[in-house]
Amino acid sequence: MSSKPMHGGAESGAPVSPLKWLRELGPYILIIGAAIYFYRVASEIPYTEIPGQMGPERWPKIIIALLIAVCAFEVVRRIFVSVRPRPVSDAASEADEGFSQQMEAHPLLVAAATAATVGYLLLFDLVGFFVATALYLVAVMWIGGVRRPVFLGLLSLAISFAFSFFFMKLIYVALPLGEGPFARISLIVMKLVGAN
Repeated sequence: MSSKPMHGGAESGAPVSPLKWLRELGPYILIIGAAIYFYRVASEIPYTEIPGQMGPERWPKIIIALLIAVCAFEVVRRIFVSVRPRPVSDAASEADEGFSQQMEAHPLLVAAATAATVGYLLLFDLVGFFVATALYLVAVMWIGGVRRPVFLGLLSLAISFAFSFFFMKLIYVALPLGEGPFARISLIVMKLVGAN
């Protein structure tokens, strides 16, 4: 097999190289560190607290917490797979493993999704919840391989509208409206969901 797994394997008995650990786990640990920092930043968003309503920091913190959970799961999964003893494999299982490793080798996609998440959090106050969420969904689906612009636009707007209805109308979260023309868009969305 041309590409070797992260562990030495049951056949070789070789210890795991620190460089391999760094290459396999490093990006996820960096993302977790950055997410923890942005979680703290989101916790310091200034707003006037309204009894019975969640603040505007709640939605960014939910997104960041999900990002941390996904990366932590991937770190644990990779550690578990790397230390698990491997049986002697035949040609078919080697082909399956090669395919699995090929599917997992997407550091650029991970970096792009992380950059989209960071951009979403940074633009949140400027463009408002509705626009920021729509742009974020388009970016994530494009990174994921969807290449149908009309479908992306309609789906992202529909999901953003559904989220706006849920947070503004049902659980009364004070979401950022944005500035300038973005605030006007947010006010239109608020009227459509019946939140004002």
